[in-house]
Amino acid sequence: MSKLAKYFWSCFFLVVINSSVDHPRLADKLSQSDFLERFPQAYYSVDINPFDLPATTLEKLRFLDEPEVNLALLFHLVREGEFHKARFLWQSLPVSISKTRLNELIDLLVLKQRWEELTILSKFFKPTERLETVLDVQQGIAPDKLNEAQLDGLSIALLPEQVAFNTECKNNVLLLADRFSAYKHLNVLRNKYLLKPEPEQNSFCLSEVYYVGNALKCEEGFKGFAICNMMRDLPQSDYLIVMTKNGLANVRGTQMTLTLRSDYDVLVHELMHFSGFEDEYAIYGQKAHWLCNSTGLKAPNLFIGSPENAPQGWVKSNTCQYGRLDAFKPALKWSKMQFQELPLSEQYRQLWQKKVQQDWLIKQQKMANNAQTIIN
Repeated sequence: MSKLAKYFWSCFFLVVINSSVDHPRLADKLSQSDFLERFPQAYYSVDINPFDLPATTLEKLRFLDEPEVNLALLFHLVREGEFHKARFLWQSLPVSISKTRLNELIDLLVLKQRWEELTILSKFFKPTERLETVLDVQQGIAPDKLNEAQLDGLSIALLPEQVAFNTECKNNVLLLADRFSAYKHLNVLRNKYLLKPEPEQNSFCLSEVYYVGNALKCEEGFKGFAICNMMRDLPQSDYLIVMTKNGLANVRGTQMTLTLRSDYDVLVHELMHFSGFEDEYAIYGQKAHWLCNSTGLKAPNLFIGSPENAPQGWVKSNTCQYGRLDAFKPALKWSKMQFQELPLSEQYRQLWQKKVQQDWLIKQQKMANNAQTIIN
């Protein structure tokens, strides 16, 4: 809006405000908002901080294309997660923003895990140290390139030489992430798991999440499954969970690989794989060949063979649909091993508890045998 037009509207609304019977009440924020919604051009005549205005009023003032109004509206939209609306405001913000205000916006975008918007932000404003650090960690910068102040500012934990686990825990699980988005997302999953550990308390004890940056080399492999290799020594643990950006979640031996698409249901499903549970949807290829080629109880939820030899009450499963022999599962209903989004049934929880206990007893026996061998 031209300076002349602003001057005209300022003079006009000074007359309106001073002659209004409601003028004494304009010091009240609610009254100011109501007045500005009826007379948006009055924004140029009242002394008001746009950050004190509600989103509805800022929406009415949007056509003024005032940078400070746009910035205040952007904050509202980011807080509410309305990023489809916010994308129209990036090019209409103030030329300069205070360091405090910019860092506040950075923290808000990190909280919402909006990495694309953080990159956009760096293109329109001179990055603060905080923004540079966020973007570096999102790119997987080596941990030794970060100083203590940067780590404290983003609340990032680096991998120590040793990790202390609960001595009562049956399975110790180390959690690692290769970038900031993976670090934040894995923390979300961990926190949810800690609210109700499965299959019961102390079955799997999850460490805090550690940032390892580019020491974790990840790529998409066969059929899109994420494959990650650690390029440094790790503290002792029973299992490892790593999180990266792209690919499909999977378990290979004692390592689980999750991605930003993995939710809590995927985490629990993959934890069941740690205990030897097999998928109850149709498997294919080499796995179908070797798993479905001989009879017996192959997993807590999988028997291969004939119906008369299957455990009592078990029903046919889809697991070996492409294998030589038939497969059977414990329950007629679909389970979490067939559809990850289903809740864990009590029957499968008990099967899982039993398997965790069995595995733990075997591990204790091995430790005892090894200790005896050393003594002898």
